Amino acid sequence: MIFTYLYNETTYTVHIEVLDDNLYRAVINEREYRFSAEQIDSGAWLIDLEGASERSTVHTASHDDARYLQYNGQTFELDVPDTRSTRRRGTTTAGGALTAQMPGQVMAVDVSVGDAVEAGQTLVVLEAMKMEIRVSASTAGTVSAVHVSMGDVVERGQVLVTVEQTGD
Repeated sequence: MIFTYLYNETTYTVHIEVLDDNLYRAVINEREYRFSAEQIDSGAWLIDLEGASERSTVHTASHDDARYLQYNGQTFELDVPDTRSTRRRGTTTAGGALTAQMPGQVMAVDVSVGDAVEAGQTLVVLEAMKMEIRVSASTAGTVSAVHVSMGDVVERGQVLVTVEQTGD
């Protein structure tokens, strides 16, 4: 299972793998954790983190796109990124650079340097959280640089393609 959350303006990608009954492996932004988890009542979990001296109780809850986690007396609010708007376009920065809205893998690069593109044309296809995200040109122009290749893994905010806007 792969989850992506935003916390304090940082994106965290969480990969969870079931190893055995109640035994899990989690990789959070390349840091690995092994733990056992047992649900003890509605929204609460008893967690045994490998290498920790004692068990921890973790309470979880959700509301809309927010996820709440209470651990060791601290409450954390995690946001689930809204990927609906990224299906059609990436973020365009100054200079016409299109960037990734969330971490993912490049599944297709549909343009080359020198190609003329129209507003709304798909330039790159990413896969994130088992969803296809089409990154499209926000304006008509000419591709001046392609910064990724098929198979690359990209981070949120990474420049994918640069498009120089054509004059009116």
